[in-house]
Amino acid sequence: MNYKKIALVGMMGSGKSTISAALSKKLNYPCYEMDEIFVEQEKISIKDFFSKFNETQFREKETKILEQITKKDCFILSSGGGVVVVDKNRSLLFRDDILSIYLSIKPKSVLNRLKGDTTRPLLNVSNPLEEIEKIISTREKFYNMANLKIEVDNKTIKQIVEEILDYAN
Repeated sequence: MNYKKIALVGMMGSGKSTISAALSKKLNYPCYEMDEIFVEQEKISIKDFFSKFNETQFREKETKILEQITKKDCFILSSGGGVVVVDKNRSLLFRDDILSIYLSIKPKSVLNRLKGDTTRPLLNVSNPLEEIEKIISTREKFYNMANLKIEVDNKTIKQIVEEILDYAN
């Protein structure tokens, strides 16, 4: 394995947490889930944080978490879906020593995977599909800065992990 640092980026619902856990198990690298770390450190759910504060404050906290993780010698990172919107975060993620992977997913697939999930503050809108399309269109240029782009629709966890390992070796 040529990389000791792997970061997954992409939309909520693209499978970052699931794939990072599977990669961690396969490679025996520590796995870090940014959203879980946020909740652990802030002692508040992301949904509640958004209702009490704002997205800018959330992104600032997210940057601090990202700085902590990217200093480590070895990791698999499941980033927050919107982490790429902040310039500093992109410079932390898209570096030569980190294999960055964009898990690309179609908007309808995001909607299907997250149906009934009320913990996603950015989807608590009247037309979630339209919102997902809008979010993807604003973030895609940043997601595409990753070393590798994998279309996740209609693929198994095993297929996605194998694709990553094939690329990384």
